[in-house]
Order: sequence, then C-alpha cells, then structure tokens
Amino acid sequence: MKKLSVWDLLTVLTLIATLVLAFVILSIFSNPDSDINPFPKPTSIPTIFIPPPTATLISLPPTWTPTPRIEPTKRPTSTLYPTVTP
Repeated sequence: MKKLSVWDLLTVLTLIATLVLAFVILSIFSNPDSDINPFPKPTSIPTIFIPPPTATLISLPPTWTPTPRIEPTKRPTSTLYPTVTP
C-alpha cells in the first residue's frame, strides 16, 4: 500500500473545497435572500398608500351633455338702401 503524501491530502482538500464553494454559489444564485449570502439585496422601502382627498367620479352623469334644440333657420333681413341726408 502506498503512503499518502502531503500533496495528495492537499488535492483532496482542494476538491472538497471546490465542491463546497460550488454548492454555496449555486444556492446563492437560486435564492439570493438566503442566510449564507454575504451581500443580500437591500430591503425595499414600503410604499404608503394615501387615499385621495375627495371622491372621484367613476362615470359622467347622464345629463352631462345638453341635448341640442332644433330651431328654425332665420330668414334673411332686407337692408335699407342708404339715403341722402341734408
């Protein structure tokens, strides 16, 4: 049986560290809000809903536009001829 050297142990430790690091990176990539993320997204500021001061009309009232009145067309008026004034 061959005796393990220091380089063999360092290789095994490097492979294990690489697998652990790959697992950590994939878990952070899949869930950015996880506890192992060293740089989590900042929490967003909650928005405040302020209701409008007055009620708004949803639709116009039915008498909004007045109905037009039909009037007969006026007849032309005759213009008086100019007269000579003294």
